[in-house]
Amino acid sequence: MSNILTMIRLIGTLPLIYFINRYGINIYNFLIFIFLSITDFFDGYLARKYNNITKFGIIMDGIADKFSMIGITIILLIKDIIPIWTLLVFIRDIISCIFALYYKIKYNELISSNIFGKIKTTLHMIVIGFTLLISKWSILSSILMISAIVLFIPEIIYIFNVIKNK
Repeated sequence: MSNILTMIRLIGTLPLIYFINRYGINIYNFLIFIFLSITDFFDGYLARKYNNITKFGIIMDGIADKFSMIGITIILLIKDIIPIWTLLVFIRDIISCIFALYYKIKYNELISSNIFGKIKTTLHMIVIGFTLLISKWSILSSILMISAIVLFIPEIIYIFNVIKNK
């Protein structure tokens, strides 16, 4: 069930991007985004609860997260709803992915998600949801997005510790 929720989030992002592009920001797009965001919580919850954590789920959950956050952020940038500097959060994601890939290649293991990445994704979801709800960028959105970017520091420390302790 958890992998199905992950795939719903991955596939459901495409219509949401289309709807935002075609119809702009409205309550329906906000509700679709909330639904997709909730699937992110429940896929992990169900996988842990029923001890159904798989390599497929770990990889696809990360892909679904990145795809939805990048896709929705880019369409909001194109529509000139959010500022260009918000792309900094993706530089942080790319660096984290490079370290995770290095670990996978060197040790043939996946680095499990950590609290910093989860908080970053949650903050990013809140920023996007809030922006979709109020139909504009706000100072609160800026504060939350900066917080998400700053979480890069403890996340990199965590990854370095995982690699060092191997």
